[in-house]
Amino acid sequence: MLAAVRDIYRQSKKQRDNFWTEWISRPPAAVLVWLLKNTRVTPNQVSFCASDTAGAGAATRILWRTWLGLIVSGLILQLAYVIDCVDGQLARTTGQSSAAGALLDFMLDEVKALLVIAAAATRLWWVHGFDGRWLVIGVIGLFSAATGFTLTTFMRRPEYLEATGAPPVLPATERAGFLPRSLSPLGLVEAAGKLALHYPTWFLVICAVDRLDLFLYIYVGAHLLYLGRSSAIILIKLGRSRKRSA
Repeated sequence: MLAAVRDIYRQSKKQRDNFWTEWISRPPAAVLVWLLKNTRVTPNQVSFCASDTAGAGAATRILWRTWLGLIVSGLILQLAYVIDCVDGQLARTTGQSSAAGALLDFMLDEVKALLVIAAAATRLWWVHGFDGRWLVIGVIGLFSAATGFTLTTFMRRPEYLEATGAPPVLPATERAGFLPRSLSPLGLVEAAGKLALHYPTWFLVICAVDRLDLFLYIYVGAHLLYLGRSSAIILIKLGRSRKRSA
């Protein structure tokens, strides 16, 4: 079994991945792939299971408002991320990879990110005596994340790529690793932003120190920076493009 799981891990993991996904999440995911590879369970079903698990973590975060509840919700969220790694590994292992499946996975990742923001803001609003400030931050976070996802989808459209001559765009959290491409201030900020957006890497630490407020500030701030960056790129590239969409 161990040899089979090791082979699945080596053959199905991405060539370029961040350290948390490669060394923490994908090894247990490989075990689940070994258990599922000869069953009728499909990668898309696994994707929905990951989203349902993340939803359970969000509900736990809101309803169990003690430090222990926060820890448990963080562990559930980590489980959701492990399951999220399973769908891609299972698809590559069983030869079921598809463009539609990749789009489904990306869409559900967006849903999970929105759940994380909404649950964090709701819990903080509740435990801080119904302080409306947290709901405002939550709304800003949901708007910036949803708009950023929309811009990323737009920048991946063939029409945009043809009009601008730009290479395909990956979401910030799908780009390999967290190391900066350069030691310039912009490169360091971009690397920090990628790490901040990849919340599974550091969310359990936030839970352990009971600073969900700090998480919300950092995560929403990262989405706002990503939104600003994506908007500027689209404005500059389409502004310079001679091709018209209409």
